[in-house]
Amino acid sequence: MAATAEQGGATSSETTPILNPEQMRQIIASLSGGTRRPKAKEPEVYRGGRHKLRGWLAQLIVYYRTVGWHSGHDEEKILYATSLLRDDAGTWITPYAEERITPTWDNWAGFKAELQRQFGVIDVKGEARIRLKNMKQGKRSVTEYWNEFRLVASEAELDDSTGGELLLGEMVPELQNAWGASREEYEDPEALAQYAIRKETKLAKVRHIQGSPSTKNIQQETTRPRNPDRTYRPTNNGNQNYGDPMELDATRKRPRSNISREEFQRRI
Repeated sequence: MAATAEQGGATSSETTPILNPEQMRQIIASLSGGTRRPKAKEPEVYRGGRHKLRGWLAQLIVYYRTVGWHSGHDEEKILYATSLLRDDAGTWITPYAEERITPTWDNWAGFKAELQRQFGVIDVKGEARIRLKNMKQGKRSVTEYWNEFRLVASEAELDDSTGGELLLGEMVPELQNAWGASREEYEDPEALAQYAIRKETKLAKVRHIQGSPSTKNIQQETTRPRNPDRTYRPTNNGNQNYGDPMELDATRKRPRSNISREEFQRRI
């Protein structure tokens, strides 16, 4: 009987399944309601602007990945993108939606290609280079300037030397002078942009220190005029004229009496 019990126990332990960590994770996920995808922000509508098509398509790509349409789902992708077309783009898609014209595409890639043909920039590389030559940092931070520059430069097909010259050429003079005085060399526009961002941060910190109230007081103290014996001269606030110093002293010493000023000065 004991032998039988031992055999039964051994058989029970041998038939118990052993789960690996991945199987355990899947079971826990199913019991807790599964893995939830983040809620995606819906893309904006597209109205047919040539320079806005690239950004709008990028929004669609991110949205499709978030909702699980990264692969396949061509029909759903086309229908959803079609629902966001307005104005000139909406006018273009209308006869296709009404089935008056047979579409020239049968998948998502073909639909994107047709959008590019209808609303995309004609000479992508040439127009990108023109935009880079006219782009300036202005009052923007280096980060803002660099982000726009990098986006446009990705279509311009520039070599690193040309890209760096264009980037540096339209930075503010303060950063141009700082780079010219340094020994750092840039291997590509990315390295130059990172240098400029670091330098801009340091310069902003210096301006903050120099513009602080404590620093202003020190500057005022050191620039205050001195007498030959190194004592400070009285400060003249604004344009107010206090007259002759002797008269000021006499005025301070004047007692409260009814005699005239001339009589008072005669008695001193």
